[in-house]
Amino acid sequence: MHALQTLSRNRNLLKNLVLRDLKQRYVGSLGGFMWSVVQPVVQLLTYWFAFTVVFQNRPGMDSANVSVPVFLFCGILPWFLFTDTVVRNCTVITDNAALITKTTMPAEILPIAITLSNLVNHAIGLAVLLTVLAALGSIHISTLSLFLYLPVLVLFAQGLGWIVAGLQVFVRDTFQVVQIVISLWFWLTPVMYVQAQLGRWEHWAMLSPMAVVVSGYRSSLLGLAQPGLTSFLLALAISLGVFAAGALIFRQTKPAFADVL
Repeated sequence: MHALQTLSRNRNLLKNLVLRDLKQRYVGSLGGFMWSVVQPVVQLLTYWFAFTVVFQNRPGMDSANVSVPVFLFCGILPWFLFTDTVVRNCTVITDNAALITKTTMPAEILPIAITLSNLVNHAIGLAVLLTVLAALGSIHISTLSLFLYLPVLVLFAQGLGWIVAGLQVFVRDTFQVVQIVISLWFWLTPVMYVQAQLGRWEHWAMLSPMAVVVSGYRSSLLGLAQPGLTSFLLALAISLGVFAAGALIFRQTKPAFADVL
């Protein structure tokens, strides 16, 4: 509640921070904001070349009547939102030390601004993907289910983001640890494969909210079978718990930020 009240009181500041972050992504570049559209398009073309020209196979993906690149992009899109949010949240306080030490700005605004900025780029990538699916005639009503999985993803990522942002102030090795954990986590999440390929490990893997979110995203976009209700509710509960824990940890540690920075 304290975090929500802080956001409400500082909504104009939050909007300006989000706009600043979006502008800083491409400052000095000729393409500017157009790179947010070009990057997902190039990524899709790269997957198309790799999996239709170089690797002409469909490992465990025959249940979807779409090309392998589209299948993969449906899973990579939410994963990139998660990783970019956690990794960038990790260093947002140390990168903006001057704002913390020389102003009275509430520190929790900075990680949230990063998350909202990432959501804007995620929406652009999603729009590109939906355009491709529409061109292929593969749009399904189940796409609306994304509105169930996106809040789970954002709550989970923001909670972890607050935790690692606070830790990074006191332990500068946190960023390196986060990168290693994210790399390992990627292969434990059904991004490049379907969860059924995990065999007897499938149920254990689905205890991770990101496994449920990635599978749910892909299923929603491609009209496949959704994760079970139990898996979804468990992912939601874990995400809410991590979000609350992250907000509490950040609130308890932020009074010492100015002294350490």
